[in-house]
Amino acid sequence: MSRSRALIAAASATLVCAPMLLGAQGYRITGVSLATFVELRPVASDSIADSLATGTGLVRESPVGLVRCPEGQTRCYFYRSLDRSYTVPLVQDVEVTGWGLGQGVSVYAHVRAHVNAGGVSQLWTREDDRFNALAAYVEVDRPRWLARAGRQWLTSQLGMTNFDGVALNVRATPRLGLEAYAGSSLIQGLSERGTGGALAAAEVLPPDVGGALFGGVARWRTTDALSMSVEYQREIRNDRAGVVAERVAFDGAYVVGLTSVTAEAQVDLASTAVNELRLRATRPLLPGLSGSVEAMHVTPFFPLWTIWGVFAPVGFNEARADAVWRSANTNVSLALGGGYRRYQDTHTGVGFLPLRDDGWTVVAGGTWRARPAWDLAASYRRDIGFGASKSDGNAGVRWHPTDGAWVGVTGTVLQNIYEFRVANGYLVGGSLEAAVPLRGDLRLSGIVGLYRQIAANTPATTVNWSQRRALIRLEWAVGADPGMRAPTPLPSATPP
Repeated sequence: MSRSRALIAAASATLVCAPMLLGAQGYRITGVSLATFVELRPVASDSIADSLATGTGLVRESPVGLVRCPEGQTRCYFYRSLDRSYTVPLVQDVEVTGWGLGQGVSVYAHVRAHVNAGGVSQLWTREDDRFNALAAYVEVDRPRWLARAGRQWLTSQLGMTNFDGVALNVRATPRLGLEAYAGSSLIQGLSERGTGGALAAAEVLPPDVGGALFGGVARWRTTDALSMSVEYQREIRNDRAGVVAERVAFDGAYVVGLTSVTAEAQVDLASTAVNELRLRATRPLLPGLSGSVEAMHVTPFFPLWTIWGVFAPVGFNEARADAVWRSANTNVSLALGGGYRRYQDTHTGVGFLPLRDDGWTVVAGGTWRARPAWDLAASYRRDIGFGASKSDGNAGVRWHPTDGAWVGVTGTVLQNIYEFRVANGYLVGGSLEAAVPLRGDLRLSGIVGLYRQIAANTPATTVNWSQRRALIRLEWAVGADPGMRAPTPLPSATPP
C-alpha cells in the first residue's frame, strides 16, 4: 500500500472507529487535511584558489563574483546554487471529543499524521515523522475542581508546557484558583520525548535522560480592578541526578479609570537570570483612538541540558509605543507603532570596530472596507538590529461574494541585509487565495503564490530564481456540536 493510501486509510479508520471506542452519549470529530507544494533551491559550499581573486582583505573580487578569503588560507570560499528541488508534504490532523461518559467526564484526543507525496522529504521539517499524538486525556469537571489525566499541554506565563501526567485545578473561592500539574516532560510544541530522535536531529548533544516535570499556579482577583498570579515550575532528570530547569513567573493587571496596566516577570532560578520584565499601559486617547506604551527587558532562556546556555546570551532593554485608530463605523482602521532597544554588553569585538548594541523597529498598517463585499489591507515593517536588518511590505484586496466564501490577492516585497555575510537581496511576489464552504461542516481553502528571489553582491553562481508555492486545506467535522461552554480557570490543554 502506498503512503498516501495508508494515510487515507488511517483517517477513515479514525472516523469509523472513534465513536465506538468512545462509547459516549455525544461525540464530535474534526479534521484538517493539508497538502503543500514548495520549491527550494539548495546551495553548496565551493571554493577557488586565492590567486584567482583580486584585492585584499576578507571579501574580494573573483571570476565567479564576490568571495570570502580567510587570512592564512590558500582558498577562497563561496556558495553556489544547486538544482531546484521541491517537496509535497501531506498532513492530516484529527481531533476527537467525547462526552456523556459520566457526570462531567469527557475525553479528548488530537493526532497528526504526515506523509510525503513527492519530491524530497528532507526539505520539510518533520515530514518523515509518520504519526504524533499531540494530546490524549480524560477530563473530569466538577463545580469546585477540574482534573485532567493523560497527554496534554497548557499555556501560561512560562510559555507552552507539554507533558504526560495529571493536572488539577481547584476553585478555592470565587476569587482564588489553585492549580497543580506533574508528569513526564515532552518537547515543547512536538509532544515527543526529549531523548528521542526528534531532538537529536537538531541538537548535537540531546539529553540522555528524560525529565520529570511539576509545577503550580495561584490566581487571585483581589478586586474587580486588580488580579494577579504566580507560577512555579521545576523539571528534573528522571534519575534525580540534576535539575533541567527551575523557573518562576509573576503577572498582574490593574485597571484605574480608563487606563489598564499589566506587569509580567519571569526568572530562571537555576541560572539566576531575569528572562523577562514587562510593564505596559493602555488607554483610549480620543474617540476611536487608543494608545499604549511598554517597557521591557528580555534575556533568552535555555534549559540546563543544552550547551547554548554556556555562551551566556545577553539580553536587551526596549521601549515601545503603539497607537490604533478605528473609524466610528469600523470600516477603516490604522495602526502605527515602534520601539527602540539596546543590547547588553557582550564583552566581545575590538576597539576600532565596535559591535552595534542598539536597534529599532517601526510598524504601520491599515484596513479599509471599501464596500460591504470588499476589504483592502496593507502593512509595512522595518527592523534594524545587530548583524542584520529587514524590511517588508504587504498589500492585498479580498472579495466576499457570499457568507463564508472569499477570494483575495496579496502582493509582498521583502528585503534582508546581513552584515556578516557577503550577500543581500530582496524578494517580490504575490499570491492568489480563496476559501469556500462546500456543505455543512466542510470547508475548502487554498493559496497559490509565485515569488521572485533576487540576490545582490553574491557570487555569479548564485542564481536569481522564482519560487512557486501552493497549499490546499480541507476542514471537516462529523458529529454533534455541543456548543460553546464558559471557560474554566484551567489554561487550555486543547490545541487551537
